[in-house]
Amino acid sequence: MNENILIVGATGKTGRIIVQKMLDRGDQPRVFVRDQALAENLFGGNVQAIIGDVRQNESLLPAMDGIDTVISAIGSRTPVGKNCPKRVDYQGVENMVQAAVDAGVRRFILISSIAVTKPGHPMNCFGKVLEYKLKGEDILRNSGMDYLVIRPGGLKDTAGGKKSLILDQGDHIMGTISRSDVAALCLFALDYPGELRLTFEAVESDDEGPQNLADYFSSLARDETGTSLSASMP
Repeated sequence: MNENILIVGATGKTGRIIVQKMLDRGDQPRVFVRDQALAENLFGGNVQAIIGDVRQNESLLPAMDGIDTVISAIGSRTPVGKNCPKRVDYQGVENMVQAAVDAGVRRFILISSIAVTKPGHPMNCFGKVLEYKLKGEDILRNSGMDYLVIRPGGLKDTAGGKKSLILDQGDHIMGTISRSDVAALCLFALDYPGELRLTFEAVESDDEGPQNLADYFSSLARDETGTSLSASMP
């Protein structure tokens, strides 16, 4: 596609797979990273690297300039401190969404997590990570942009395209999924010709077989306007 794509969190495990898949098909994405040396080591001169931090609004606007679609693969790394879920998964997403709206970005693809609507989930012991991811989702859903929220199951470093997938809505399912398959879902959404406005969970099934992503997407219901799922949080 002849679109300008920004990938945030490009040097993470899932982000770098997204970048490589884009490079493999001839795209030249822009990446928003904190570590320029790492970006150069991973991608060489094949991408345009913008240095910044999602926690700093002033670094986001230049990265969004001229961008059509944003893919966010960010995630907090510690339960407390500057990389905690509140600052990254919620406030960082809020900053990105606002910068994208200000820059006229058309579509925003957010990788979130399965079980975000379940406050009692054990992962919320990790700085309420799921609750803050849900708050970040809600910011995007109410932004006015076209969007996709992918809620993957447990992420695995395995080859993608081997198992058929299960896409569901309502946060009822559990399971695991290859990071490569999550990346493939992002790229399919990049090329999707119509409006998305979708939130769904994604896990792999036990069955080996081809993945027809068009069929998967056609079975999903668009979010209602103004959808908000978060409980009140500080």
